[in-house]
Amino acid sequence: MFRDVWTKTLWDNRRSLLGWAVGLIGVTLVYGAFYPYMAEPGYADLLDTLPQGLIEAMGWEDFTSAEGYMGAAVFGVLGQVLTVVMAVGLGARMIAGDEETGGMELLIAHPVSRRRVVIQRAVSLTLSMALAGSVVFLAVLALSEPIDLGIPVGNLAAASFQMALLGLVFGALAMAVGGIRGRRGLVVGVTAAAAVVAYLADTVAPMVEALTWIEDLSPFDWYEPTAILRDGVTTGDALLSLGVVVFFVAVAAVAFDRRDVGV
Repeated sequence: MFRDVWTKTLWDNRRSLLGWAVGLIGVTLVYGAFYPYMAEPGYADLLDTLPQGLIEAMGWEDFTSAEGYMGAAVFGVLGQVLTVVMAVGLGARMIAGDEETGGMELLIAHPVSRRRVVIQRAVSLTLSMALAGSVVFLAVLALSEPIDLGIPVGNLAAASFQMALLGLVFGALAMAVGGIRGRRGLVVGVTAAAAVVAYLADTVAPMVEALTWIEDLSPFDWYEPTAILRDGVTTGDALLSLGVVVFFVAVAAVAFDRRDVGV
């Protein structure tokens, strides 16, 4: 029925992808629709009563503008968390999850190289994250006129693209860990821990003078949704994220090619 590994993988994950798409659309519509209330002057006065450190950590510095609110509430913490969780879950399945269920052994018993399997699974993961970014973009676009966002369509697309790319970084990391060690629980644990550390490096580390340099190493720092919504895609950060994705996929391909999986 399917000639390529990536198409078969997408088909096998169709229910999961549909669920994530519906969830992302729902969250985007619900939180995005609150923007008109947050733009009221009284809300700005309320924010002034909060600790500055909390405001900076949550990305609320410009919460009452369209770019600031959507960057923090939709493309910010909530959007980032959902996208990363989705990517880690899918990435853990690509090698380790399939290996634990025995599906990987059956697949590589066919005339297809292990590296080709990993690369095509990475293509499937990339398209899955592209779907996530696309549904968020379409949901925000649908809200744009009713709530009078006034954010250029190109900037909305850029923010959606780079949010998907952020998730893809951690999804590719999950594939790399899975290529090294085919245990789904270990993959999820290691990748989730890396995501938490990266998030803290972006939000908490800058508050400590001696740790400010760590922020630059975090993939979350390479994605600044408010700035992207205001100015468009940040090319350097996008290329850096893409380079890290390619590196992790290469690690997954080499490690899995050399590892004994019992076939």
